[in-house]
Amino acid sequence: MVLKMKVSDSMADVTESMATPDVTEGSAQSCDHVVSLVGARKSFGDNMVLKDISLHVDKGDVLAIIGPSGGGKSTLLRCLTLLETLDAGELSYGDLKVISSGANGKAVYGDSGVIKQAKQRFGLVFQNFNLFPHYTVLKNVSDPLVSVLKVSKSEADERGRAILKKMGLEGKEDMVPCELSGGQQQRVAIARSLAMRPDVLYFDEPTSALDPELTREVLRVIRDLAKEKMTMVIVTHEMSFARDVADHLIFMDGGSVVESGRAIDVINDPQHERTREFLANYSVASA
Repeated sequence: MVLKMKVSDSMADVTESMATPDVTEGSAQSCDHVVSLVGARKSFGDNMVLKDISLHVDKGDVLAIIGPSGGGKSTLLRCLTLLETLDAGELSYGDLKVISSGANGKAVYGDSGVIKQAKQRFGLVFQNFNLFPHYTVLKNVSDPLVSVLKVSKSEADERGRAILKKMGLEGKEDMVPCELSGGQQQRVAIARSLAMRPDVLYFDEPTSALDPELTREVLRVIRDLAKEKMTMVIVTHEMSFARDVADHLIFMDGGSVVESGRAIDVINDPQHERTREFLANYSVASA
């Protein structure tokens, strides 16, 4: 199954545009896609955790991924962000082919230069922030700009301060993470990724470590990014948020895409019995 998302015209700032789903079969790829994944398979020993997963994400799309624990969501995200290796499949970021299919059907990764380029095209926000505890807030944001993108320290600090202000963290630049709330730490993590100006921003359960009040704080930031047309892929258990913010949604279970389509349609009127069973465990309130 391929979840294919079509591009619309507008584009803005650190971000871009919106779309309509078209679920099709096949493996056609285009450099128009910000992310293109075809035929992804991954096993841990005898346990196949990704079973022929395909998806395309275009500029400005917000894709939500939902499903039960152990359904393959986080493994999919880790393969997309090159933290895990695929057994088979193809992956491209725009016109950059990262993984090809070899003659034996196995995944063939690009060289170190290709991998380095690919890692500069996406940002990843983890569940548990992953900030450097001994760095200040500003250094957490600006240091990757200097060490990875070779931006001058003055420019990196300027960019860091601007993005921290955007995240509502002005005045916190000289604090260290332990002096911040969990919601503030997660906003620093988002700022760190945004400062790198990625083509797509991945979130892996960004609110799972937060209480309800802080969850609303972080979801508000992501909602604002969606309004600015930031291209995002979000693994989440927040069903109301997924319905109201995502353009498209896939429901995964047992390593497969069980159902996909417009987020509002899948959440409000799921077509597959397994999707209905899963969503029955959630109260989906209006945002």
